[in-house]
Amino acid sequence: MGASQSTKHDPGPEGPSGEGETVIVCIILSYIITFLCLFRHRLFPKYFPPEDDNKGQDEEKGGNTKDLEMKPVAGVVDAKDIQMEAQKNGGEKEGQTELDAAEREDELAQQKWTQPDSSGPSEAFRRNFVWFFTCGTRTESTGENDLIYKLSGIDWMKFLGVLFVVWTIWLFLVCLGVMGTGFKLLGGKDSAKMFDVVSNPFSGLMVGILATVLVQSSSTSTSIIIGMVGAGEMSVATAVPMIMGANIGTSVTNTLVAIGHFQSKSELRRGFAGATVHDIFNILTVFCLLPIQWASDFMGKAAYEMVKGAKPCDEDLGDKCEKVEFIKPYLKPYISGVASYDKNVAKYVSQGYCGGKCADSPSHDELKSVTALLCGTKEHNGETIPDCSNIDGYRSSWMYNDLEIKKYRLPKFMQINGGDEPASWLDECPSDMVCEGAQPYWDRLVDAAMAERLPEAGTIVAVCESMDEGLCDKNLLKGGLMYEDWELTDTAAGALCVFFSISCLCCVIYLIVQSLQFLVKGAAARLIQRSLGMNGYVSMVIGCIVTIMVQSSSITTSTLTPLVAVGLIKLEDMYPLTLGANIGTCITGIMGASVVTSNPVEAWQVALCHLMFNLIGICIWYPVPYMRKIPISGAKKLGLYTERWGVKFPVVYTFIVFFVIPGICYGITVAAQQ
Repeated sequence: MGASQSTKHDPGPEGPSGEGETVIVCIILSYIITFLCLFRHRLFPKYFPPEDDNKGQDEEKGGNTKDLEMKPVAGVVDAKDIQMEAQKNGGEKEGQTELDAAEREDELAQQKWTQPDSSGPSEAFRRNFVWFFTCGTRTESTGENDLIYKLSGIDWMKFLGVLFVVWTIWLFLVCLGVMGTGFKLLGGKDSAKMFDVVSNPFSGLMVGILATVLVQSSSTSTSIIIGMVGAGEMSVATAVPMIMGANIGTSVTNTLVAIGHFQSKSELRRGFAGATVHDIFNILTVFCLLPIQWASDFMGKAAYEMVKGAKPCDEDLGDKCEKVEFIKPYLKPYISGVASYDKNVAKYVSQGYCGGKCADSPSHDELKSVTALLCGTKEHNGETIPDCSNIDGYRSSWMYNDLEIKKYRLPKFMQINGGDEPASWLDECPSDMVCEGAQPYWDRLVDAAMAERLPEAGTIVAVCESMDEGLCDKNLLKGGLMYEDWELTDTAAGALCVFFSISCLCCVIYLIVQSLQFLVKGAAARLIQRSLGMNGYVSMVIGCIVTIMVQSSSITTSTLTPLVAVGLIKLEDMYPLTLGANIGTCITGIMGASVVTSNPVEAWQVALCHLMFNLIGICIWYPVPYMRKIPISGAKKLGLYTERWGVKFPVVYTFIVFFVIPGICYGITVAAQQ
């Protein structure tokens, strides 16, 4: 699928295309429209009387509206009866009673959407429409084949409303991308440095959470992890817990979207429950699988058996080594038009190339020779192999086959020490030494006489002549409006991206909700509810397909969160869609692993471990009805706390779960290694 063709954005003529300016204009336009909607009863009292604004809230709270009283929900007890029962029981079941009342309120909110839609073009509108388009010659229909009269029967306001919703959804997706770019610019280098301190699966889990939260993208953090595994900088056993952490960290985006419903406590409760059901599923699955994975590495071993014969993608053999993308190519130009993020800088930081990356091409014999000078020796399985633990910051991934230092890791200089002491590793020339004119070590190997004897103690020898330096000092911001026109720093651009995106997301969520209340009524709402409530496994497939198309589980779940918040769909219907989104993002990772050009086995292992984690989690927490209720009940309980304590509860929850706990564990890990 898509192997022979790749979807690419047509950049148009050379020069600035104005995509960044377009996004900024759309963001400002969303501010203006939101302002007009919020204050419409004051600005336009003739068309929007103030009393109409409270009508929807009264209906949702179970007010005495005729429509709701005429069509009670079967099997649901009235909220007043629930409260009276609680008083009789003396408050012994206060928590359950509060939950029952919330469920009653949700049923009423859903019922409001399914009320018959009485909107449509009036007869007066149709007569005026015919009069206008016939230049005043007539106002009535001339028969069954009267095209103009048929067109007058179309609800043009709803047609324009659909176009408006398409625009708001597009802006919603773009703002999510801009928000991710902003967090990457603010914390990209710091999050990449975190990968250096992973010493056990628990610290790997916490680093995965914190790194993903800082860059607001599990795709970015997992790509860094897969890149480090593919480059030999990290083992699969270490990477799997980090992938689990990335799964948890990515759900913070849903929480931020849910907070956008702060104006209504009921919507905030439902939205926060819809956001946290993703958190609870991932956290419960980690609690079940991490200890077993820590003890046995069962997922890594199982994945290895499946992919041990994988071969790298080779363009010379006619392979198409480009990752298949669907919707992203049409969103990325607009996101990059605002600010573009340089992924390579974070990759250099995570892989430890801040001291430089050697670009020489020495032979294996030359590498073994310089390794013998820089490292000591140790016995391993009856053989003498190099022991480079004397080098500051050394990691076993620097070695090739445990016999020689990889060519990219070579230092710029080394200083010969006397006796059997290994040579000193020098990434740069010491301030008290003169390194100009230092003889290259490779030239010594050419001269057999010089190769047989070592230089005098204290001599500086040039090891790597071509060193790429300053790789970690480059700016993360590499393009876009904020780089080319506004000339901002990484921090300023990141802060501005986060401000624009979060404020715009709040506006867009409000506009989408208002538009849906106008568009999705009656039969349309019933069709959506029946389709999603028909079969959970079908919903999983839908969630998986949508996520593959947009290539981000955060986008899928963040789009569903407002629908749950306004009561259009139930939390029970969103749950399988969320699980399907988890599978979809794993498929995206597998598609990426299929086009790697080096170390394909390790890349496939990590991608399949990610898939197995979510599949096993689904098998635990979905098929059995009792187990299925656990994540849903936990999310509803968190939603009740939100309704009770207001918007401060989701803010505190997000801060503690995604920042404080992982941050403390990260700090302990760093302190333990020093």
